[in-house]
Amino acid sequence: MFASLARAVANFFDGTLRGVFLRSIGLTLILFALAFAGLEVAILHLPTLGAPWVNRLIELLTPLLFVVATFLLGAPVAALFASLFLDRVARTVEARAYPGQPPAPGMSTATALTSGLRLAGLALIANLGLLLLDVELLPPLPELLTLVINGWLLGREYFELAALRHMSRVSAQQLRRRHGGSVFVGGTMISLLSSVPLVNLLAPLFGAAFIVHLYKRFLAEEQAR
Repeated sequence: MFASLARAVANFFDGTLRGVFLRSIGLTLILFALAFAGLEVAILHLPTLGAPWVNRLIELLTPLLFVVATFLLGAPVAALFASLFLDRVARTVEARAYPGQPPAPGMSTATALTSGLRLAGLALIANLGLLLLDVELLPPLPELLTLVINGWLLGREYFELAALRHMSRVSAQQLRRRHGGSVFVGGTMISLLSSVPLVNLLAPLFGAAFIVHLYKRFLAEEQAR
């Protein structure tokens, strides 16, 4: 686990992921800028809500609400971006760290995007449900539940997306179940990074590199038995 973590961290400093990182950060910033601009336009076109000061208050609170929404959407965004960048990250990491192994066939864009959208939807529903529990449960229980649930969801999807590049979905699921504890811990690390503003920009790429190394380790261990 820690060896795979260290190798993923090293990939951010040895130039392996520089190109993918710049593209993903650029796309992320564009998407968030468009989302914020769309929110501002929607607020400007709001009808007067009882009194002008109400609209003014909403306008002033919009940046804060956007930051809160970014925190809430950390896991769904990480899930969706995994589907967009994991295959590219995996190819880059495997070519650099495992040059003697045959390249993976990869997976179709439709498979990756469908998996990412499914997980993003599940993560969004789970986080909204936990947000409602936040007023019922004492802190930090809701936050811990959010971390655990997102960890399970992200670990499962990231690992299966990495494994699907090499094997069938059934084989990928079986491999994940055999190493469920480690996959969950890895997913929890990704979930933790995804919940920190600004750091969550790195979470999808780091998670993809980390899970690729984890998958390679599991496969090597099973082949050595």
